[in-house]
Amino acid sequence: MYNRLYTGKIELAVLDTAGTFCDGPGDLRHRWPLDDLRGCKAPVVPFYEALREFGIECDWATIRKPMGNFKPTHLRMLLNLPEISSQWEEKYKRPWNEEDFDKILATFRPLMSKYIVDEDLAKPIPGSLEAIRKMREAGILVGCDTGYYQEDSFALNKVLEEKFGMKFDVVTNAEKVPGRPSPFMVYDCMLSAYKLTSKVIPCEAVVKIDDTAAGMKCGNNAGCWTIGLYASGSNTYDELAASKPDFLVPDVSYVPEIIFGQIEPRLRRGERPGQGIVETI
Repeated sequence: MYNRLYTGKIELAVLDTAGTFCDGPGDLRHRWPLDDLRGCKAPVVPFYEALREFGIECDWATIRKPMGNFKPTHLRMLLNLPEISSQWEEKYKRPWNEEDFDKILATFRPLMSKYIVDEDLAKPIPGSLEAIRKMREAGILVGCDTGYYQEDSFALNKVLEEKFGMKFDVVTNAEKVPGRPSPFMVYDCMLSAYKLTSKVIPCEAVVKIDDTAAGMKCGNNAGCWTIGLYASGSNTYDELAASKPDFLVPDVSYVPEIIFGQIEPRLRRGERPGQGIVETI
């Protein structure tokens, strides 16, 4: 069997968007009284409002449980939660069905498109632009993946580029390829990086950065390094830790320090990702 240890540097960083690069924590209770002050609000608000249209009440913590998944998958997982399915059956005297799902999703879609570019949400998390600058200075390509629809992802990336000068080198989304927790959005970014540079990047030269447990599982399944962000986005420290990332840090501003001070020295020693949590800041 062919086997070789990769001992080079990190070549590609794949970042989630909401709760990782943009849409960070903050107090927006003047707009949404149930705001839990965490980041990654842009997907939460439309789910909350869409479900309320059908008489279903749920808190933001419940909505966050499937975060990181492609949005139709997220909705289906929500509807299957006992605290939501029981409300539906009490109100409508029957379980939800596919027609119900389609109606809720149709209500959700325009709300998602509205909030993803909301000026309070579509802005970089403090320190994220500087972190990306440091990575690029070291020759690292910066990509993004997301559980948003492709149209919404493009709209958000356009705002980030036009207002904040941030353009990702490679992009993908869960409508283009199967989303988290599968590895294919990472692989799609790797393929796009190859098309851009004609350079084959091994999985060990890739780092997946995300604020969701689904994102950590995506990176683990892809065989790359994983950095979970526990203070800027959707999932808590314990929720991320359960997915066994390689590193846990508060937010993306810590990522260059982890790459240059932790991951690359390990690579030079012939170590590989996927050994469980090896460092927490």
